[in-house]
Amino acid sequence: MRNKFLKFIPSILIVIALALLFIPKTVTYLSVEKFFADTDAYYQSADKNIFKQNEARRQDYYYPGVRIGKLWKKIGIGKTAVLKDAHAVALRDEYLFGCSFSDNSACILPYPVIQEYELGDYRVMRVSSQSLRFPDYQYLIFKGVSGSWGYVGHIDVFDNKKAEPVFRLMDKGLVSVISLAGSGNGYSTKFIQVYSVDENKTRLLMATPSEAFRRGLGLLDFDVTSSFDYVNGVLVGNYKISFLAEQVLHSGEKRSLPLFTISRYMTFQWDGQALTQDPTRSDINSKEVARIISGSYGHVYTMFKADFDKLQKADGIKKEWFEKFLDVVKEEGFSAEISVTLPKVHQPL
Repeated sequence: MRNKFLKFIPSILIVIALALLFIPKTVTYLSVEKFFADTDAYYQSADKNIFKQNEARRQDYYYPGVRIGKLWKKIGIGKTAVLKDAHAVALRDEYLFGCSFSDNSACILPYPVIQEYELGDYRVMRVSSQSLRFPDYQYLIFKGVSGSWGYVGHIDVFDNKKAEPVFRLMDKGLVSVISLAGSGNGYSTKFIQVYSVDENKTRLLMATPSEAFRRGLGLLDFDVTSSFDYVNGVLVGNYKISFLAEQVLHSGEKRSLPLFTISRYMTFQWDGQALTQDPTRSDINSKEVARIISGSYGHVYTMFKADFDKLQKADGIKKEWFEKFLDVVKEEGFSAEISVTLPKVHQPL
């Protein structure tokens, strides 16, 4: 009997070995931390054209870096990320830190920097680069399990050269990131994105503009600011929206003339799985806020018609601007009829 059992031992060992191959291995926080600590020296051949024209010599050097693609492959980051963010078009073949999207196995992250956050049951490692050529950020999220921290998901933030993202744990399994979505001469926009986090992945639940301004790029300027507060399953975004008229002075200079400021709010309910806007406790939604920033004058006028129409009775400068504004609204195909409030007529008793 014993001899018969011994015959099956090799087969049993083979089955166990094959089973171990298919059991997912948890990547721990400590192993990822060690990965970024073990940097290698990579050779950089510098083009002489980046130096002074009268300086013919080259300046080759070595810099610290890690092959970030190896880590991504190990923790399963790959072709699931098909968007740069919630409001961008699909990627061509570019991912974080200048890496190729389709094949990043040899991609090097130069001058790696990690920052650690301890957030209750979660631990987050923010990965970035000291090099200004790669103003991207990646948040690697780990959850405490059996005395260790196992990897559960990641959040990518692209092209934030002028402002660092703000990462926040709002509730168990609910995080938010405020990051720069676009900036330039006279404009800037930040978005707040809310994600759910569980044992297997991160999932985008909501994305909406949180802050924006525009100056000197058209007939109408604006400032949008907000604050998002989360308490007991309820997320409330309070907005302050200011509109300004672009005025050209006799000197040719431009200035912004304040028109009016309004307040709006949106409310979301979190049930542990989904984040749903409550229309009964909201007077604006994400699409409408985005329309203020990127929409036409006609859309903005339609949204705040009553406030704009009050400018018909404003002082000379504002009234003159308002008439020009209405002409543009009409050219865009929107109705620009001014709402008139008629005086009350008292009927005889």
